Amino acid sequence: SASRPAWEGYLRGADPEQGKQLAAAGKPAAGVQACVACHGQAGITPSGGIFPNLAGLTAEYIAKQLADFRQGTRKQPLMNTIAQGLSEQEIGQLAAYYGSLAGPPLHVGEAGGEAARKLDQVGDGTRALPACANCHGLRGLGEGPLLPRLAGQSKEYFADQINAFRNGSRQNDDVGVMRAFAQRLTDSEVEALGQYYAGTR
Repeated sequence: SASRPAWEGYLRGADPEQGKQLAAAGKPAAGVQACVACHGQAGITPSGGIFPNLAGLTAEYIAKQLADFRQGTRKQPLMNTIAQGLSEQEIGQLAAYYGSLAGPPLHVGEAGGEAARKLDQVGDGTRALPACANCHGLRGLGEGPLLPRLAGQSKEYFADQINAFRNGSRQNDDVGVMRAFAQRLTDSEVEALGQYYAGTR
């Protein structure tokens, strides 16, 4: 049988209430600050910026990202330090907690213009760019446990991650698909898509 990723085991029996407490208090002795300091109360960042909303993401996606930060296969110095200070059980608890929360209010598609709408719904076959919706769901609402919801993320966070895929500083995408797609987007398309998914008006 195919081997299963280790993070799946972190979620077995994970208590979201324990995750909620850990998110609020952190583990100062282990260098783990409270998650709410950057990700906001109930997983919605108050001012956008480059910190992602965790509410609305699946427990599986969050567990995988924390495991990747812990192992160094996804690099971001603060998150690498935090994830290395968490036990496997604690990663599961945090993922279960944030995975239980509803995402931010949505205004997807109200900004970004026709170019962003087309990339979301149709893609661009001439550049081998499939519709974003094929993997991330129509209007970025998410598709399956490991294909994250884009809807409601800030335009700054969206652009930061696309640029990380572009320059290779983020490499934990499945078989490099996001790195390839990000290379084919123009700067103006990245900005438009960020506005589209954020609902920035």
